[in-house]
Amino acid sequence: MSDFSWLDLDAGYPEYQSFLVDWVDSPVSHPEVAAAIRKFATFAHDQYQDAVALLVALSTRLRKAAGNYRETDSSVERAMTQILTKSTFLSADERT
Repeated sequence: MSDFSWLDLDAGYPEYQSFLVDWVDSPVSHPEVAAAIRKFATFAHDQYQDAVALLVALSTRLRKAAGNYRETDSSVERAMTQILTKSTFLSADERT
């Protein structure tokens, strides 16, 4: 099993690690290719950070919605309990 401890994929990593992109810098590859790869890597990193921020926001919203649902669910439960405990069944011939 390989040790990938050098590859930190945690959200919110404070500094963008571009050492993987440095492997394709000149003289290993053409300078224009290296520049295009660096530009793409920077764009991909920005998109990753945006996606993480969006998921955090959605997670927070989901927790809030779950709390609201729980409150609504308990109020509906109280209303149903009240209907079931404080009402009586009348057959059709007993109704006026």
